[in-house]
Amino acid sequence: MHGRFSPIFYRVAGVASLLSALTTLGLIFLPDLFAPAADGLAGRMQRVTDPAYQLRAWVYFVHPFLAFAAALGVAIACRRVAPALALGGALAFGLWALTEAGQQSMTLFAFDDWRRAWLAGDAAFRATMELRAAVYDGLWEAAYSLLLVGITVGSGLFAAMLLRLGDGLSRVVGAFYAAAALQSLLIFSGEIGGPALPDGLGFWIYPATQPVARVLIGLWLLRVARRGEPGVDAAA
Repeated sequence: MHGRFSPIFYRVAGVASLLSALTTLGLIFLPDLFAPAADGLAGRMQRVTDPAYQLRAWVYFVHPFLAFAAALGVAIACRRVAPALALGGALAFGLWALTEAGQQSMTLFAFDDWRRAWLAGDAAFRATMELRAAVYDGLWEAAYSLLLVGITVGSGLFAAMLLRLGDGLSRVVGAFYAAAALQSLLIFSGEIGGPALPDGLGFWIYPATQPVARVLIGLWLLRVARRGEPGVDAAA
């Protein structure tokens, strides 16, 4: 991997990051458009008929691919200046992306199909739905814990990598990665019964930081496409 990557690669990665900012906003705000649903299992099953829910479900599926494309671009751009951090971060973000995509694939192509079958009214199927939902919930939570590990490690390694580059934009992006690592670590800690972010604070931090971070990552990658890779061409 001693050759240079085409500027087109970094432009694609940069655009993917900008698009991931839009998908992040969709994940945050589309639930506000969900139609009211009944409580309990029946309301949960009916959710699959909600167009806003379906839109968010597909946005959720696409999002990790866009975000990982951006992370891969960052890692490859910095492979000369911090090869170990770049490789470790790329692998950790790959773990996050594959886990989150798999988690949402399970929702779209298993649980949502079960919901439709339940709504179709088959009595034998309905008798198994509570067990199916419990299994789905357990697998979803397990995947959520695993993806938190990936994003915590990946964000921490990328923070260390970008903060060492020294220029202003790299340091700002590195600081956002550090904030994401800390936030994800606290979420994971809360999942296992340890210290966690207060609910109110967590509610505001994510929408305030994640879309902005993804825009800045996209701008950083577009700058790499224009100026060249750090440590090779002009200083990034």
